[in-house]
Amino acid sequence: MDEKKTGEISGVYEPLITIIVPVYQTKPYLCRCVYSLLKQTWKNLEILLVDDGSTDGSGEICEQLRQEDGRIRVIHQENGGLSCARNAGLREAAGRYVGFVDSDDRVEPAMYMELVQAAECHDADLVMCDHKRMLKNGDVREVTTSLAAGVYDRDALKKSLYPALLMGADLNYGPLLQVWNCLYRRSFLEQYGLRFEPEIRWSEDNLFNAQAGYHARRFVYLKEKFFYQYYENPGSITTGYRPGAWNVYKRMNQCLRQEFQETEDFDFTQQLNWHLLYYACNVIGMECACAKTRREAHEQIGNILSDKRLLEVFQQTQLDISWKLRVQLWLMKHQNCLLLILMYSRKKNFRERYNIERHSYSV
Repeated sequence: MDEKKTGEISGVYEPLITIIVPVYQTKPYLCRCVYSLLKQTWKNLEILLVDDGSTDGSGEICEQLRQEDGRIRVIHQENGGLSCARNAGLREAAGRYVGFVDSDDRVEPAMYMELVQAAECHDADLVMCDHKRMLKNGDVREVTTSLAAGVYDRDALKKSLYPALLMGADLNYGPLLQVWNCLYRRSFLEQYGLRFEPEIRWSEDNLFNAQAGYHARRFVYLKEKFFYQYYENPGSITTGYRPGAWNVYKRMNQCLRQEFQETEDFDFTQQLNWHLLYYACNVIGMECACAKTRREAHEQIGNILSDKRLLEVFQQTQLDISWKLRVQLWLMKHQNCLLLILMYSRKKNFRERYNIERHSYSV
């Protein structure tokens, strides 16, 4: 879609921002999310609510919100998953810049003002801020990264971002970039045909942001600007049980290998291996926490650890890691399912972690 005309506030040029909000079964939180967007100090917004076949009344709330503010548009579609919903929003986006917000989260009023001003000032393709994790017990945790604040051109990106673009060497932490605390220049996304892979149902932004980070001409990081609030809500799914998760994450790793295995300007081989190990560790932990019996957990973990590609990664990978993680990987490499189950069963609050069901996209 062509970029709509921009607005002016007090004579200052103000480009349009499109904020894409995928909606699926988030009725209790949807208004909180959208009202936080309507309170943005940057007023030239369009908010695309993509109702992905909700059955809990979320679609009706989307229509009510549309009546309240002319900047809101609603797309209704059959359930296709988070990637399909975001892609639907991208097809309809009219703004110079695009942001993504999950429908059970909220953002601070100054978020998009600061992001777009950084993008305009530095002619950036990608801008990122930090976020707060709103835990279900009421605690708030500020989350930042190992990157330094500042503006990164291509040379700086290769030096500082590329070494951890897909995955860092510390497997206690996941990939560096998420979509919901970023702002993207829409012409940049169109130039490289960046879209979300429909086959990847979880952690789908790994591939998207790896591609965005790799192709960006200039990246701005607003470190310790904790504008995005990421909620762990009861009844959603990010850390809930995910049947078939290992196959989904293997598919994501395959997509990353197709994209990054033979790049000429940087060697991502070790990161691709770390990426697969990270998700193997997480899926094994999930199986240990959620299996009904130890026999069931043993069977599921055995299937993962016998995976041919994972066995190759164990032979190729070296990590400077803690002794606890080293023990875990040694047990995985030697397919000692029983000791892995015992180890995970002793981790404090581990089962509770997988009872946090975040973001209703699980099926």
